[in-house]
Parts: sequence; C-alpha cells; structure tokens
Amino acid sequence: MSLTLLLVALVTFAFAAGHWLTRYASRVVVLGGAEYVLVGLLLGPQMPWALLSVEAVGRLQPLINLLLGLAGFTLGLRARRAASSSDHALGAVLATLGMFAINTAVFLFALSRWMPTSEGAGFYLQQPLLRWGSSVLEIWVSSEQLWVGVGLGASATVASSSVIRSLRLRRHAAGKVSDFVSSCANVSEIVGVAALGLLLASTRATSGTSEASLTIVEWSLSTVALGVVCGVLFGLFIGRESDSPRLFLATVGLVTFASGVGSALGVSPLFTNLLAGVTVSLISPHSQSLMSQLQRLNHPLFVLLMIFAGTLWSPVTGVLWWMPVIYVGARFLALRAMLRFADRIVLAEPTFALRLGNSLLGQGALAVAIGINLALRAREHAGIVLTTVLIGVLVSDLFSLRFLRRVLADAGELAAEDRATTPDDSDLDSFTPELERR
Repeated sequence: MSLTLLLVALVTFAFAAGHWLTRYASRVVVLGGAEYVLVGLLLGPQMPWALLSVEAVGRLQPLINLLLGLAGFTLGLRARRAASSSDHALGAVLATLGMFAINTAVFLFALSRWMPTSEGAGFYLQQPLLRWGSSVLEIWVSSEQLWVGVGLGASATVASSSVIRSLRLRRHAAGKVSDFVSSCANVSEIVGVAALGLLLASTRATSGTSEASLTIVEWSLSTVALGVVCGVLFGLFIGRESDSPRLFLATVGLVTFASGVGSALGVSPLFTNLLAGVTVSLISPHSQSLMSQLQRLNHPLFVLLMIFAGTLWSPVTGVLWWMPVIYVGARFLALRAMLRFADRIVLAEPTFALRLGNSLLGQGALAVAIGINLALRAREHAGIVLTTVLIGVLVSDLFSLRFLRRVLADAGELAAEDRATTPDDSDLDSFTPELERR
C-alpha cells in the first residue's frame, strides 16, 4: 500500500476511534488526546507489525513541519491580545519566565546524572554558582544535556489557553482572577515557543555540521528575521484581497513556505511561523478573518499532532522513566510558586487561598508540538523528550479541567450553569477541541 493511502486510512481510523472513545470513555475520564497518541503508537515503528516504518515516518516529516507551522502561525495571530492589561502582562511574563527557569534547572540537574552523553558531544558547560570554604557548587552539563533540558523546560512552561477560554465561555467566567490566569496561559505559550526557537537557532551555531559560520546571536537574529520577512511578504502579497478562499490558500502557502525554509535551515517551524503570524496580525487588516478561516483546521491539527507524536515515540530505559514524574512534579511546584509570586505583584487583593497555579495545569497540544519539534531536531534523544512530554502532558490534562473549575469557583467567577457554545462564539484558537465538547 502506498504511503499516501496508508496515511489516509490511519487518519480516518483515528477520527472514528477517537469519536467512539469521546462518546463513551469520556463519561468516566477526560482523555485529553491520549486516544490519538495511542493510535499513533499502535501504527508506529515500535510495534511488531510496524504499519509505519522508520523510513515512512521520515518521509512524513514535511507534513509534520507543516502542522507545526500551522500551530505556530495560529498562535502568532492572537499574540497581540495575549494579556488583558499591562499589569497582567507584566505579572504573566514574570511568572512564565520564572517557571521556565525553575523547570529547566530541575531538568538539567536530573539529566546531568541520568542522561548518557555520546562521545564527541559538542561542548561541556561548567559554571561555578556558589563557593563556601573549599566546596564549590557548579553546573556541569554536556551540550546534549543542555539542549534537551532547555527544550523540556520550554515545553513545561506552556499552559493551555484554549481550555481556559472554553470554560470561561461556557460558564460566563469574568473577573480579575479569570483575566489573570488567561493572560498567564497566553503568555506561557508564546514564551515556550520562543524559548524553543532560540534554542534550536543556538544549536545551529554550535553544531559542527553548520556550513554558515554564524554566532549564536547571528543565528537567532537570522531566525527572527526569517519569520518577520515571511509575514511582511504575505502582507504585501495579499494586499486588499478579502475573498475568504483566497485568504485561506494564501495562508496555507505562507505557512508551507516558512515551515519549509525553517526546516531546511534546521531551526523551528513553530517559531518562524509564530513570528510570521505576529507580523501578519500587525500589518494586515485581515488577521481576524484569517483566524476564522483557520478554525476549520483546529481539530485535524490537534488529531494529527497527537498521532504523529505517538509514531515518533520510542521507549527509554532505566532511571529515565522517572523523567515524566519529575516533569509533572517540577511543573506543579513551579506553577504554585510563580503564580503566588505574580499574584502578590499584580492583583490588588492577593488571592493566595485560591492556589492560582492549579488553574494552569493543562497543557494541550502546543506542549506536544514543542516536544515533536525538539525530537525531530535531536533524533538521538527523541525517546527521552517524547516520553517525558507525552506522559507529563497527558497526566496533567487528566486533572486540569477539574482544578481550573475549582479555582474559578472559589473566586466566585463562575455562573451557576453551563451554556451551549454557538458557532459565533466558539473558540477559534483551540488546539484541544475534544476537551471543549466534553
């Protein structure tokens, strides 16, 4: 069977199986994408029957890059309205950067002891932190451990904004707590993708295979310029065009081009398309229309990302199975600590009793997309990355909706009853539509 027919068959099967599980199993537990990851795992090269071989999955990489680009572009289109106010923006940035720093530090500590390093690894980072007497506390990690640790930190930083928007829409949730946690989730998604993009740009500067002798700063600036130029070219190309089908085709063409160039350069399609989306939202009057047009791709995008995450997964060995536990634990503690800190700064009346960090446990498909992007770039460590991210995301999403509802209910910002979501007020930017319908 040809790869194209096989892909169509497996996607059709995944939609049918996912619909059946959504109808029956969701009465007991919120799966949050686990059903599609399982389908991808069953179809992937790790199974004895291997419907998709390693070579077949490799040939599908351009499609995966396109899906990553669509996720990044959609995120960029709504980046302008990430925070509800300047105070909330400041608090969200501080909280998100703190989460990124804490999670990355924990992952680096674990990986420096558990993750094997191949011979001839790029470089070693050795940096003293504290000295007392004859003792020294220092960082000592290889370049591979550093890249994986920072990449996992980027994924752990992300909190799903779509789940919060969906609950606020259905329960008429409004107030300072709802606005603040929404701002934190929106900013966390942007910071996570930006951290991954700058990380992959820096790996190009330090890798021995790079033909262009550019520094880390030069690679980072070149990656930023690529995304901005793609957005500007789209704005010039589309001009005053307002026909919806043409806007949709032009958008898919832009994302395909930016993803292809980003992949060819070895940088992140997520990041380049994020910047392209931000640029389009700033210079094009059609940004809202584009978001409406991309709505039709939300559910297929979510399903395919989860399926491909399953096909790319490979098992780890030994103590590395503890990495998902560390991922969930470190992220939970970082959320609680940094949201409490930001709460003290931003909200006029601090709400420590509400435990705001619990409201951001859900991660959704964007965190998985970051894991996929990192796994494609560092294939030799794809097992560590995807095992940690997939298990961590799926476990967190099991409890996220319940904790979010409890936080907003304790704040007195939820209406008594749900209301049906109509096509006019549905969430245009959701990467987890299954959760919204449950």
